[in-house]
This record gives sequence, structure tokens and C-alpha cells, in this order.
Amino acid sequence: MSTSDAWLLECSESLAVAVGDHEMVELVRSEICHRIPGTPAHCSSVLVWQDDIVPVMDLGPLHDGAESPRDRAYQCLLHYQEAPNAALQLLALAVLRAPERIRVDDAQCCEFPREHAHSLLREITLSCFTHHARPVFVLDIASLCSAGFRELASAG
Repeated sequence: MSTSDAWLLECSESLAVAVGDHEMVELVRSEICHRIPGTPAHCSSVLVWQDDIVPVMDLGPLHDGAESPRDRAYQCLLHYQEAPNAALQLLALAVLRAPERIRVDDAQCCEFPREHAHSLLREITLSCFTHHARPVFVLDIASLCSAGFRELASAG
């Protein structure tokens, strides 16, 4: 049986995602985020981190359609590569609380939940597993940041 370390991120009360241990960079307090007027609800802020301007994504509005609450406690700074040997890119993901480091094994793997079959989550999920009887979506960060996903999200 194969096991992996991951970070469990609570994006909303009804949405948990996981990222690989190697993708987490830092946990940042929300008060350093800057709102950008006229931007979509799921990407309406940026933060400045070590002289980089980093977009902040909020999966809550994409998941349940609700407006993003202004009381997100943290941003998880993540890095990803668009292709092998490409430079690392940064993204911040809005979360409700500090992430939890967990171990995931093959026995936790589950089918993509039917209630999310036509959700945008399908486009940004590598796989799905259960944790405490709740589905957790393994996030494909590069897909989340892709031009194709931006088009899908803006379409509706």
C-alpha cells in the first residue's frame, strides 16, 4: 500500500482540498491581501510576498456559488510548475483555518462524488479520497491557474 504526505486545506465549510507536501510554501495571514475591484469572486485579491505579486484564489465561490466571505483567516502560498523543468509559479489559496498535515493511503481513494460531476472542481482535481468520511479533492494547481480554466470559470 502506497502512502503520501499531503496538506488538507479547508476552502469553505463544505469544500476540502489537498495538495502535495512539496507544493506548500507558507501560511500567510489574510490581512496582507489587497482586493482588486472588478475581478471575479474566485480571484479578487492579491498578496505581496517577497517582492512578488501573487494572485489569491478562493474556491468557495466556484464550489457553491456563494460570494467569498471577507473573513478568510489565511492564505496558503503554494508553488507549482506548468510543465516539467519550467520555473516555479506561485499561487495563494484562501482557506478558513490553518492547514492540517495528513497521511493519505491508497485505501482512502474514492470515486469523484456524483453531486460534483458537472462542477468546475472536476477540471482542477487529480483524484479524490475520503478523510473522516468526507470527500477531499486533490488539487491540480497548474490546471487551476491555466487559461482554459479561467475561460471555464468566467463562462459560468
